[in-house]
Amino acid sequence: MSLGSYLFCLLVQPIKLIFEFLFFYAYAFTGNVGLSIVVLSLAINILVLPLYNRADLIQKEAREKEDRLRPMADHIKKSFKGDERIMMLQTYYNQKHYSPLSSVKSSLSLILQIPFFIAAYSFLTELHLLNGRSLGPISDLSLPDHLISIGIFSLNLLPIAMTVINIISSEIFTKGQPFKSKITLYAMALFFLVFLYSCPSGLVFYWTLNNVFSLVKNIIVSKMPAKAKKQTRDKNDKNDKINTFIIFASGALLTVLCGLLIPSQIVYVGSFELINVYADPINPMFYLINSILIAAGTFLLWIPLFYNLSRNGYGKFLVYAMPVLSVTGVINYIFFNVNFGVLSQKLIYVKPMEYEAKQIGYNLMINLLCAALMVFMVRRFKKAVRFITVAVAVGILALSVKNVYKTVRDFPDYSFSFSNTIEDISIPMTTEGQNVVVIMMDRMINGYIPYIFNERPDVAAQFDGFTYYPNTVSFGQFTIFGVPSVYGGYEYTPANINARADELLIDKNNEALRVLPTIFADNGWNVTVGDPPYSNYCWFPDPSIYSGDDRINAYQIAGVINSRSDLLNSVGAEYDTRLNRNFFCFGFMKMMPYFMQPYLYNDGSYFYCNYYFDYVPSSYRNAYGYHVQPGLKEDYIMAHLVLENLDDLVDIQQTEQNCFFILSNQTTHDTSILSEPSYEPQLNADNTEYDAAHMDRFTVNGVTMNMDASYDSYAHYESNMAACIALGNWFDYLRANGLYDNTRIIIVADHGRALGQFDDLLMTDPALDVESVNPVLLVKDFGSTGFTTSYDFMTNADTPLLALQGLVDNPVNPFTGNLLTEADREGDQLIYISGRPFTVDYQGHTQFDDPDGIWMTVRDNIYDEANWNYYNE
Repeated sequence: MSLGSYLFCLLVQPIKLIFEFLFFYAYAFTGNVGLSIVVLSLAINILVLPLYNRADLIQKEAREKEDRLRPMADHIKKSFKGDERIMMLQTYYNQKHYSPLSSVKSSLSLILQIPFFIAAYSFLTELHLLNGRSLGPISDLSLPDHLISIGIFSLNLLPIAMTVINIISSEIFTKGQPFKSKITLYAMALFFLVFLYSCPSGLVFYWTLNNVFSLVKNIIVSKMPAKAKKQTRDKNDKNDKINTFIIFASGALLTVLCGLLIPSQIVYVGSFELINVYADPINPMFYLINSILIAAGTFLLWIPLFYNLSRNGYGKFLVYAMPVLSVTGVINYIFFNVNFGVLSQKLIYVKPMEYEAKQIGYNLMINLLCAALMVFMVRRFKKAVRFITVAVAVGILALSVKNVYKTVRDFPDYSFSFSNTIEDISIPMTTEGQNVVVIMMDRMINGYIPYIFNERPDVAAQFDGFTYYPNTVSFGQFTIFGVPSVYGGYEYTPANINARADELLIDKNNEALRVLPTIFADNGWNVTVGDPPYSNYCWFPDPSIYSGDDRINAYQIAGVINSRSDLLNSVGAEYDTRLNRNFFCFGFMKMMPYFMQPYLYNDGSYFYCNYYFDYVPSSYRNAYGYHVQPGLKEDYIMAHLVLENLDDLVDIQQTEQNCFFILSNQTTHDTSILSEPSYEPQLNADNTEYDAAHMDRFTVNGVTMNMDASYDSYAHYESNMAACIALGNWFDYLRANGLYDNTRIIIVADHGRALGQFDDLLMTDPALDVESVNPVLLVKDFGSTGFTTSYDFMTNADTPLLALQGLVDNPVNPFTGNLLTEADREGDQLIYISGRPFTVDYQGHTQFDDPDGIWMTVRDNIYDEANWNYYNE
C-alpha cells in the first residue's frame, strides 16, 4: 500500500461509500443506470448544499476583505522594495487581522469539490453496470459519447456541453467581480473539459448534472436580495468549544469502535482465513489500517468539517446525533451482537441475516430510549457527555490494541502455509514400487455415484477397478466431526475425542491428521500431504502441523495454483478492493440497530455494486432460480483447479520406494452451478433449459433422485459430477504413465449433506436425513479391474485400515500406542448431530459440547430405520 492509497482511504473513501450506497439503492429501485446517476447527482448535491453554501459565504467574505485591503497593499508594493516592502505588508496585514494564507478561503468551494470529484471518478470509472448501458443517444455509458462521427473522426458533445454550463454558472457566480477573479474558475472549466473529454460518458453525465445543479443554485442566489451579515459563530464561545469537543470525542469513539475494535476482532479470530489466496498473500492487518483510516476520515474529518461550516444551521443537529450514534453503537455491538455463523473470507455470513419482528422491536425500543437519554444529557449535562465519550473511547481503544497485539504476535505462525509456490509442490509416485493415494473429497455425497455414472458412461469407465460402498456412514454432519476419523481412524470419532477430556480439541484434531502420514513414514514410505483440512482449526489448510517431521512433505495447494485459471486472474485485486472497504462497512453495520443492519449488509455485498450485481453469495442464489449461477464462485474454481492440475504436480519416480499421498479437496463442498453439459464454471451460467430437457438423468433403475429442493441440490450434483470428471481424467493420466495398476486409491468424504434427495434415507424416528452422514467411499486396490458395488456396512473411519491393508502388519497409532482394528466397526456406531459445525465454536474447548447436540446410534444398515436410535448415556 502506498501513501496515496492511505490518503485516498482517509479523504476520499468515506465520500465514495456514500456514492456507492446512494447509487446501489437508486439502481435497486429504478433498474435504470441513467436514472440512477440522476438520483445520485441530485442526492449528493442536496446533502452537500449546506456545506457549499457556507463555503460560498466564507469565500465571498474573503474576497470582500481582499478587495478592502488591496488599495493599501498595492500602494505599499509601489512605494517600497525588498525586505522593507515585506515588513510593511506583514505589519499592515497584522493590523487588519489578515494572513496571505487566508486567500485560500477564496477558493474554498473549489477545494471542497476535489475529493468529491475524485470519489465520483473512482466510483463511476470502475462501475461494471455502465458497460453496454445506453442513455438516449449515448450507446454505451462506459465509453466516451461519440455523438458526432465523421469517418474515423468522432466528437464528444457531452464534455463540451458540461463546459459551457460550467462557464455560464461561473459567470453568474462572479458577476460584478474583476476578470482576475474569474480566471481560476475559467481555468478549472477548461481543465475538466480536457480531463473528462475521453472519460466514460456516465462520469461526464454525472458531472454535467452537478454543473446544472450549480447553475440553478447560482441563478436563484443571484436573484435573492442580499442579507445582512449574521454572527457566524455561537454567541457563547465557551459552549461552542464544548460542542466541538463533543463532536470530536464522539467521532473518536466511533472511529475506534467501527474502524478498529470490530474489525480487529475479526482479524484476530480469523487472520489466517483472511489472507488473499487469489493474489500475493499479504498480512490482513493492512485491511485493518484501511478500516481505521476510513473511519477517521468519516468521523474525525468530514463530519467535524461539516459541523464547522454549518454550526449555526444543520450542524447543530450533529451535536446531538454524534453522541447518540456513538453510545447506541456501543450498546448494539456489545449487547445486541447476533452471530449468523462463520464469516467467509469476504465477510459474508454463512447464514442469511434475518431478525424476528420481536427482536427488531425490542432493539429499536432500547435504541430510542438511549437516544432520548443522550439528547437530554447533551442539553443538560454536556460536560458529563464529554467525559463519558472520552472514557468509553479509551476503553474501546485498549480492547482494540489488545486484539491487534495478539494478531501481530500470532500471525507469523501461519507464514509456513504460503511459503511454497507451484514449482515447490511435488507429489512423488513410483512406477516400480507401490503407491497409496487417499483423496478426501469434502462433503462428496455417496448417493450421487450411480446417477453420475449413468449420465456419463465415459466417466464410469475411467473408474475401472473401483469398489463402491453405498452403505457408509460418517460420525457427524460437518468436517470438524467427520475428518479426524478419516485421517486417524476410530480413536478420533467425536465420542472417543470427547473421552479424552483433559486435552484441547485442536490438539486432538491435529494429532488425528498426523496419524496416517506418520504410520506410512515410519514404514519407510515417501509421504506427501496436500491441504490438510481444519489443521490448527483454520479454515484454510495449515501444513505447519507437519513441520516437526522432516519425512512428511506437506503443502498448501489450493490457492497456490490460482494463476493457472483465467477466471481467477482478476479475483485477487477485486478481493483486496472489497476487503479494503468492507471491514469498515462491517463495523458500521454491526453498531447500527437491527432494522438497519440488513440494508447495510445487503446479502454480504455491503452495497458494493460491482459485487452485488455480478457476484451473489450462495446463501441468496435461490432467488435467481435453481438452475442459475450469477457471477462466479471463486472458492469452487480454486478447489477444482487442484484436481485439474494433479497430473502436473505428480513427480514420476522410477524407484522401488513406495509413495503415499493424501489430499483434501473442497470441490464438492464449495459447490456451484456449472455450465452443462460440460460441467465447467462460467460467468452467469444458466442451465434452466438444459435441466428441463434432461430430467430423466435423475432416474436410475426406477429410483428418482429429488432435485426440486433448492439451488443446493443442483449445485451439489453438478460439482460432484465435475469432481468425478477431473478425477477420471487424472486416472487416465496414471494409466498412461504406468501408475494406475500399482496404485491403491481411496476416495472418501468426511460427511454428506442434508438435501432430502433420497427417500430411502429420510428417517422419521429418529428424525434424520441420513444423506447428511452418508459420505462417498470408493476403493481401488492394486491391479483390480471392473467396477463393483459392495453393500457391506462401512464407516469413513475405515479409511486408515483400507489404506494400510496388506502393507503394514498390525498398524499402531504412533501417538496413543493403540492397535488399528476392524473390530471397532462392530456393533453400534455413535453419531454426533450438532448445529455448531465450525472450529470457531470450539476454540479453547476440550469436548464437543453443543447443548443442542444429539447422539444417535446406527449399525449394519443405514437404510433400515430400525437400525437408527437416539442414544442416552
